[in-house]
Amino acid sequence: MAVSKRLRFEVLRRDNHTCRYCGESAPGVKLVVDHVVPSVLGGRDEPENLVTACEPCNSGKSSTQPEAPLVGDVRADAIRWSRALRVVAETRALDQEVREAYAGVFLAHWNEWNYGPDKHRVQLPSTWQQSIEKFCDLGLPESEMARAIRKAMARDDIPPDLTFRYFCGTCWGILRDIQDAAADVFMADLEDEIFNSGDEV
Repeated sequence: MAVSKRLRFEVLRRDNHTCRYCGESAPGVKLVVDHVVPSVLGGRDEPENLVTACEPCNSGKSSTQPEAPLVGDVRADAIRWSRALRVVAETRALDQEVREAYAGVFLAHWNEWNYGPDKHRVQLPSTWQQSIEKFCDLGLPESEMARAIRKAMARDDIPPDLTFRYFCGTCWGILRDIQDAAADVFMADLEDEIFNSGDEV
């Protein structure tokens, strides 16, 4: 059921014609009435689930944490949940852009190599991008990824159809080395902190 014009007016008036997410107000921005919990997720057309929002916040482009509750009829938890959904959606979109760029770097390095007198390219399995995106998520530096490609391509004793598997094994080994080194740094920092604080271990 659509929000009635009367209810829209009451929500705008209640919120003093001010976006509840960022604080912008009319006439500086165009305002709409937003469902805090979207209708598709069960949000109802009731005053406690409706807030005034500017168009950028309503589209999720620049939503921010609202100030302390302005009126008692909008549940603070509902606003926090709405913001959390938007932040996660924006973060996932940015993360995917980073993964795709990382995969592009991988592909550029991979395609520099070939084998045999006819200079065949080493074929990739259909699931290659999932593996590469996983390495991206785990923080494998691009320089280490390129080094793993060089190492895999230099192995004449590995059939071309197993080159990617060898590359992945090399990447996992590098990640283990990075984690081990990070653990050493972490323990050294912890020991320094304990020593400097004068506490007993």
